[in-house]
Amino acid sequence: MTAQDYLASINWAGAAVVGTICVVVGLVLLRFMMASSSEIGSMIPGASESAARAVLDARDLPADSWVCAVCRSVNRPTAGHCYRGCGERDEVARPMPVDPDLLGTGMNGRRS
Repeated sequence: MTAQDYLASINWAGAAVVGTICVVVGLVLLRFMMASSSEIGSMIPGASESAARAVLDARDLPADSWVCAVCRSVNRPTAGHCYRGCGERDEVARPMPVDPDLLGTGMNGRRS
């Protein structure tokens, strides 16, 4: 069988119909996935905060870690200043065991 005979034996109309159907189904699925992902994200407003709290609870933090009162970031015990640049440890530090509510309240980790 030559290449010319092979190309002549292909049902080109059927192939075009199947290809068109696949493209349309793919576009519909893409549109659904794009719309549903943003809607689901807006329906669950506390999901990112809950995930961040779960990560903080799951990792082993040193006992002397401290929380920045400005941005609510957790800093290592050896840090002399907030790693986000909020200020020196003496000015912005709160002990983590004494004030654990600083992690989940306020600005969700964003600085003003």
